[in-house]
Amino acid sequence: MSFLTAVGRAEVEILRERARMFLEAARDDLRAGRVDLAAFHAEQASQLALKYILARETGYYPRTHSLKELFEAVKQIRPDLWRLYLEEMFVFEVMEDAYIGARYLPRRYSKEVAVRTVEVAERLLSLCI
Repeated sequence: MSFLTAVGRAEVEILRERARMFLEAARDDLRAGRVDLAAFHAEQASQLALKYILARETGYYPRTHSLKELFEAVKQIRPDLWRLYLEEMFVFEVMEDAYIGARYLPRRYSKEVAVRTVEVAERLLSLCI
């Protein structure tokens, strides 16, 4: 079970801005050939976009890094985001792996996988922000 973090209006906007910045970092990483970081930044953008939606709609978000938990939390208020999760579940799982791998494990991703994570993050952010 995750703890909830309460946020104010200014903090909600910070979540939105940071989601956009991480998505731009993912795009920059792809252009520079940093595919492992592109997948990591795509995950960070997705994570913050979901936290933004939850914070904006409820004033809270779960203190977790799990995309699956965040999608579960947002399912009732944004069924469209849940449908995206179900459609792209494998990509979101790769993103979670990229988050863990970038921090703790020596893991490499192909360019094709990294491109796909960025594409899915772009779709998610287009629905959230």
